Amino acid sequence: MQDYRLLKRELEKRYSHLAWMASPDSGVNLPDLDRQAQAALARARSDAEARQAILDFQNGFRDGHFSPLNAAVESSASSSEPPKRDLSHDNSLDGCASLGYVNGNGGAFSLPFETLPGVRLTADGLVLPMRSGIADLGAAGKLALLRIPSFTPRNYPQLCQQAWQAMLERGGRFDPDKLFTDIMRAWYRETAQRLRELRAAGARALIVDIGDNPGGNDSGDAMSRLLGSGPVRSAPLWLARSPQGEAYLREWIENLSAGLPPEATAEDKAALQPFLDAFRAQASQWRQTPPVDMSWVWREQRAFDPGAARSRLVQVGYASGAVDHLEPGRYSKIVSEALFWPAQSFGSQGAWQGPVYLLTNGQTYSAAEMFAAVSRDNRLAKTVGQRTGGDGCGFMSKIQPLVLPHSGLSFRIPDCVRLRADGSDEVAGIAPDLPVSAAPGESRRAMAQKTLRAIAADLAPRP
Repeated sequence: MQDYRLLKRELEKRYSHLAWMASPDSGVNLPDLDRQAQAALARARSDAEARQAILDFQNGFRDGHFSPLNAAVESSASSSEPPKRDLSHDNSLDGCASLGYVNGNGGAFSLPFETLPGVRLTADGLVLPMRSGIADLGAAGKLALLRIPSFTPRNYPQLCQQAWQAMLERGGRFDPDKLFTDIMRAWYRETAQRLRELRAAGARALIVDIGDNPGGNDSGDAMSRLLGSGPVRSAPLWLARSPQGEAYLREWIENLSAGLPPEATAEDKAALQPFLDAFRAQASQWRQTPPVDMSWVWREQRAFDPGAARSRLVQVGYASGAVDHLEPGRYSKIVSEALFWPAQSFGSQGAWQGPVYLLTNGQTYSAAEMFAAVSRDNRLAKTVGQRTGGDGCGFMSKIQPLVLPHSGLSFRIPDCVRLRADGSDEVAGIAPDLPVSAAPGESRRAMAQKTLRAIAADLAPRP
């Protein structure tokens, strides 16, 4: 019971989605969930039953980012720990493997489109990253297929090996952070090239398969800018008023001051100064604002209002960085990438012109939801399939797990919120524009065919 009270206090202090979960729109009734947890704890006759009561409470939030962790962490100071590998002497194959770049999610589509008549592959997702192909929709024309299995470059070892080899050829000191950035840029270029090739092959429309996609990093926002030609606005980013949120502000201040690359010019620093001043002012105000009592969430439900003091949320820029949109060429490369993370995709933007559909399901999470939400809210794409899993925004600063001392349970607690265009929290999941669900006993091949037919019907001219 002490652990349960501690968990609730910590949620009040730092769980970013708490105000949303306390609203009727979330579908979660926190007062009922609290009563059920307390009753289960009162009935518990063993530690195992008590731990399960706390886990059932956590599961009731239906937020995959608010989840248990394995509290047992091996000490890196153990005498049996091998020395670190010297990556500077590795070739691309060994080096990328040792850094954990692996095709962990496989290459197949989330629905077996490749087994259907009239579908031919243009890339298998193994030799080249990301499976792609063309489907013949009959009178509706050709549909391009592109599979994005995750939004982390670590699932694309092919791109790592290419970037590694290029780094070796340039010479100089090995830099894993620079390698990661090079892989990100290469991924956008590769995706843009694939989209152009599919369009040149006669595809009229595109389906991007992000079913069973667990997420990754902020590339979910940048990737949406490869679709269409109009300006894309990123979601407002809100943080819980907590030590973790303050750490995110401090990171911005550090990056815009001492964290710039050596080649940054005086003009670069002058361009960044207004943003640096704004973050410093916000950090100062953050420290001076008294804490907010969030205990009301266990007693009643209230409408979600992120700007209200009772929500304990503060907007800190956008999901794309300090600005929600930036035109290429406005600033230098250093300034652009410091302020606007999708600037790494400059040169690849607008690669696809035409109708777009995003295939989603209940295993579409996190950064994949970010991609779906930004694309949908900017009218770049329609979604088809099932509602996404509902993880939304997870962590913008280093995870500080909460360890409950008596039960030994450990939890990670999200610190950020991305808001949809309608004002809702992305953690609610993204509902499909074209719902496609399996009938009892229906095979996955039948689901794949049904999905293509739904798109073909949507592409048909209206009477």
